[in-house]
Amino acid sequence: MKINRRGFSMIELLVAFIVFSILASLAILRYMDFKRTATAARVASDFNVVKVATYTYWSDNATWPSEVGPGVPPPELVNVLPSNFTFVKPTYTLDYEYFPVPGSGPNTFIVGVTVTSTDAVFMTKLEQILGRTSPFMAVGGSLTYIIVGADGAI
Repeated sequence: MKINRRGFSMIELLVAFIVFSILASLAILRYMDFKRTATAARVASDFNVVKVATYTYWSDNATWPSEVGPGVPPPELVNVLPSNFTFVKPTYTLDYEYFPVPGSGPNTFIVGVTVTSTDAVFMTKLEQILGRTSPFMAVGGSLTYIIVGADGAI
């Protein structure tokens, strides 16, 4: 008796579907990792943009810009930042920091830029790429790039 078999059996289709599902899930996870790495590189670029703008303002005015709040660039930096540069990005927020060091003299302060995100995996990736040592300081769910340290050194 000759069986005329055309197509695939249900078991063969199920096995093929499972294999493709596993491969697709691995590809999606890898894509998400690449996307976080690219966003971390963008954060590093944003840090440098704010640093150059801050130094430019300081060299022109012999003073540092004032702090406004998270997601808002200091008014003093608006003219020296590139056009369309924002402190609020889709996955993270920048915050310009200017604060005196407690228990020190009036000229002891720290100037920096802090990045915060609700994506804990992204923040971990950012710390892996940029580091946790000087000039970076990781506290909680944020990472701060120190532009001017407590010793006033640029």
